[in-house]
Amino acid sequence: MDWMLLIYTLPSHPSRKRAYVWRELKKLGSVYLRDGVALLPERDSLREHLSRIAERIIAEEGSCELALHPQFLQRSDEELRQRFQEERLLEYRELHHACVRFLRDVLEEVDADDFGFPDVENLEGELGRLHRWFDQVQSRDYFQAPGSDRVQEALEKCDRAFEHFSSEASGSVETDDSRRQREDVFERLGSPSNSVAAPEEYPL
Repeated sequence: MDWMLLIYTLPSHPSRKRAYVWRELKKLGSVYLRDGVALLPERDSLREHLSRIAERIIAEEGSCELALHPQFLQRSDEELRQRFQEERLLEYRELHHACVRFLRDVLEEVDADDFGFPDVENLEGELGRLHRWFDQVQSRDYFQAPGSDRVQEALEKCDRAFEHFSSEASGSVETDDSRRQREDVFERLGSPSNSVAAPEEYPL
């Protein structure tokens, strides 16, 4: 396995310089081995990104080195890959929780009785954010961390729930008291609950 290391230092002040570099490296899915030492698998597109970040570091009065094919004496390739998978798994779990919250938000809006198109627009914007978030995590999931399939299933449920909500918002909705008493969000929206785990059941 070939790797790349970006080793850099930046002035402590202003902090925005360090924060910018940290954000850009995290967008790429880099793993920090220690402060100022970021690791990525070697790929042409990632090398181009790292080169631009390195140029920005120099422009901000910092220093950096981009090391290609580094050799690790204390870490195996498998251990390094696992670090990447663990970070992506945490992102998938957070995204899955956000999908469950979205489904519950839809249910609350349906139960409110007075929902309308402003509510539809708000939920549509949130649904779009969830899909963009998923695309971003997948783009930096270099080693196929577990969790992607489960999030995909949850997003499909979110899509169906939003379609259900939109159709109800466009017409009159009859309140069903017995339906209100059922607490399972997935059942309430016409999908089996056991195909998407509750947040506390999502594995690390």
